[in-house]
Amino acid sequence: MKAQNVCIPCILDDLVGAARDLDLSPEMSRQVIREALDFLAKNYDGARPPSFYITGVHRILKKVTGILVPFADIRERANHAGVKLADKVRTELKSVPEKERFHRLVRLAVAGNELDFRTVGTGYRVTETALELRLREAVSRSLAVDEIGKIHQAARKAKNILFIHDNVGEIALDRLLIEELKRMGARVASVLRGGPITSDATVEDGKTVGLDQVARVIEAGPDTLGISFEEMSSDLKKALAGADLIFSKGQANYYVLSEHRREIPAPIAYLLRTKCDLAASEFGQQGKVSIAALR
Repeated sequence: MKAQNVCIPCILDDLVGAARDLDLSPEMSRQVIREALDFLAKNYDGARPPSFYITGVHRILKKVTGILVPFADIRERANHAGVKLADKVRTELKSVPEKERFHRLVRLAVAGNELDFRTVGTGYRVTETALELRLREAVSRSLAVDEIGKIHQAARKAKNILFIHDNVGEIALDRLLIEELKRMGARVASVLRGGPITSDATVEDGKTVGLDQVARVIEAGPDTLGISFEEMSSDLKKALAGADLIFSKGQANYYVLSEHRREIPAPIAYLLRTKCDLAASEFGQQGKVSIAALR
């Protein structure tokens, strides 16, 4: 999915919000915006996914401010909230039959995509309590696209599953689904970013929630929003080629995987909460909707 003109206001709005909530001085904020506008002027051609441009402007934010891990405190709180909730859910689902448990865990993984404090609506100043309340409300909603039955059938057949994560916080809920996939007999590799950017989960975040205890962790590449085919690691390239089934969390990963679909042999289960009409329209929907689709 390539960027379109309507993406530009969202990219800038997110950057301005991030600069504001980092309490930058007016001059530093102006420098961030000036450099970001210059980057977009030089690079925006509509030939790349939106995540390329979002990555670019947030790298500028890190460079200008010297803050290597923006929103470190929020990232930590999100992971803590996710682990606490995952522990509760793990206990609740112990005696639930496999098919029902799988359906509930996929719905939880989709709902977890709302833990994206960057753009879904929770905001950069979200509290731990607000995260859990938001998540429980999200689980109760119906899915706009519900192909969990097809995803379950594909998962039962798969031996090598690649799980491409999205945000901090929700990765603790992803772990529950990975545990279920392993119970079904699959080997699972967990894909995380090599460096922090906005709310994307890193290899270190994965260790924080114990993903390395249930899956082989693969570093996707550097600090890119979602995965990047231009900057991806050799390990991820091999894993994409060898997977029987791929789970893709979030909108940014959809951007890239949909653009390179012909290069990926395995079916992809997209689990996400859309953030805009442009992404929702890819699934025949409008607005902010919850998706569990097999493509």
